[in-house]
Amino acid sequence: MKKPTAVLLCPGRGSYTKDELGFVGRTVRPGPVADALAACDDWRRSQGRPTLTEIDGADKFRPGLHLDGENAAELIYFGTMAHVEQLRERYDILAVAGNSLGWYTALPASGALDATNGWRLVATMAALQKQVKGGQVLMTNVGEDWRVDLKLVVATQAVVQALRDRGDETFCDFSIHLGGHEVLAGTEAAVTELLTHLPKVKIGEREFPFRLAGHGPFHTDLCESTSEQAATMLRDLPIAMPSCHLIDGFGNVHSPWSADPSELWHYTTHEQVLETFDFTACVRTAMREFQPDVLLCAGPGTSLRAPVGHCVLQEGWRGVTTRERLFASGLVAVE
Repeated sequence: MKKPTAVLLCPGRGSYTKDELGFVGRTVRPGPVADALAACDDWRRSQGRPTLTEIDGADKFRPGLHLDGENAAELIYFGTMAHVEQLRERYDILAVAGNSLGWYTALPASGALDATNGWRLVATMAALQKQVKGGQVLMTNVGEDWRVDLKLVVATQAVVQALRDRGDETFCDFSIHLGGHEVLAGTEAAVTELLTHLPKVKIGEREFPFRLAGHGPFHTDLCESTSEQAATMLRDLPIAMPSCHLIDGFGNVHSPWSADPSELWHYTTHEQVLETFDFTACVRTAMREFQPDVLLCAGPGTSLRAPVGHCVLQEGWRGVTTRERLFASGLVAVE
C-alpha cells in the first residue's frame, strides 16, 4: 500500500513541556539516534551534569531544569529525531523543514548530518545562545478564526519600529514569522516595553503577548557573537548533501542533487543565527513546491499545529479557508 506523502516539520524551543515529560524515553529505539543519545549522556556524565535520560525520566516536570536552554534544546532534538524515525515508517517524506531550533534537527532528519553531529550542533548553539542577554515575546496577529487581523499586524509593526527608533537600549526585531504569530526578540528593556505596549489579545485560554521562558534574542543582530563563535567551533561540522529536499528559514529549497554543503554550513552558522527565521515561508514553500498529502508536524508536543494551520488558511491551500474545514481536512497531521 502506497504511503501518504508528507513534508516533515521539526519543532523549535518551547515544544517540550510538562505534557511531554518522558517523551524521549518513550520514543527512542535502538539505532543511530539511541547511539547519539548514549554519547550525549556519557559526555554530560563526564562534565558532572545530569544525563538527558535522567532529565527526561524525572518524576515530575521542573521548569528550572527542563526549560533550561541547553537541556530543552537537547530534549527537543532527540525527541524529534526519534519521532522522525517512526514517522518515516508511515509516510513518504518529500522534504524536511524546521522552526528555528528545528532547522538544526532538519539537517540530520534530511540526511545532511548524522545523528551524533546533529546533537553536537544543537548542544553547541544552545550553549552559545545561553550567553546572550535579552529574550523573546510571542504576539499573535490572528483572531479566534485563525485569520490575520490587519489592525494587529500594523499595531505590532508600529510598536517594534517605535522601540527601534529609541536606540540600542530598546533594540528589538522580528525573530520568527510563525504563521499568524510573530516572535519578537530584543534586549531586556525591549522585552519589558513589548509586553507593555503590544495590543492585548486572547485566543481561547491563551493571552498574548507573553514572554517565552528561557528564550534569548534569537535570529537578531544581538546574536552576532554567537555566530562568530559558532563559525569557529563548528568549522569542521561535516554537513553533506541531503538525501531529501531541505527547506531553510528563508523558504529556499536545497535539493539532493544540487545542494551546496558549504552554503548550508554558512547559512547554519550565520544567516540562521542573525536574520529573521521565516517559518511561514517554509510552510508556503512546502505547499506550493511539493503538494504533499499532509504537512506533518513532528513531536515533541503540538506547538506547530496552530502556526501551520494559519499558513494553510492564509494560502487557501486546496480550498481550505476556515478553521472548521481545516480541522476536517486532515491536511495538517500531528501524531
